[in-house]
Amino acid sequence: MIDLKGRRVVIFGGGGVAARKARLFSHGDLLVVSREFSPAVLRMASEGLLKILKADLMSEDGLEIAVRALDGAFIAVPATSNQALNAALEDIARRKGVLVNSVDREGEVVVPSIIEKGSVVLAISTGIPALSRYIRMRLERDVELYALMADLLSSIREDLKKNVEPQSRRRDLLWSVVSDKSIWSCLENGDIAGAHEKAYMRVRENLTPDEQDNLDAGDSQEGLDK
Repeated sequence: MIDLKGRRVVIFGGGGVAARKARLFSHGDLLVVSREFSPAVLRMASEGLLKILKADLMSEDGLEIAVRALDGAFIAVPATSNQALNAALEDIARRKGVLVNSVDREGEVVVPSIIEKGSVVLAISTGIPALSRYIRMRLERDVELYALMADLLSSIREDLKKNVEPQSRRRDLLWSVVSDKSIWSCLENGDIAGAHEKAYMRVRENLTPDEQDNLDAGDSQEGLDK
């Protein structure tokens, strides 16, 4: 995945496809160039998520505007309803050294289907949108569970950093939590407090007495001293 902060993304076209692409690339410095704009694009512009530039891309003047809009751009997204125009815009972008995310064919930038929950982000790319959508539907419930485990591990890791060395040992202790089915079962059943208690007990049983005392002293509210 690419950090788009401060990088210009230019989308050509103002319809439904362009709106979907705008949502995907909204973390960038986003410019949408089109003769007309859908309500969704206009709404995003009013929210400050993107800028719009009106141009008839089928005209010579419009193409000149497109060329100038690509100055300094990082990614171009030709998303008009005209495949020939999209191809022409792709060629212009590539000649200017701009990466292309194509809606009609394979480009340099492939945008996967993203599932994001807390600190867990999964990207799905199959080349077949219907399959990506199906996989996403199957994984969405699991991602919520993984996010809960990520929160739990983050809490434990902060405590271990203060009390346990080296890093390889902390890694093994965290793995003992991840691989404990009873902890996963608590999370699945919504027993977050129980999961925290079991996790800290699992870690504690593999610590030295001094480490146990230090962990107990700094234990979180959802840890052993419940």
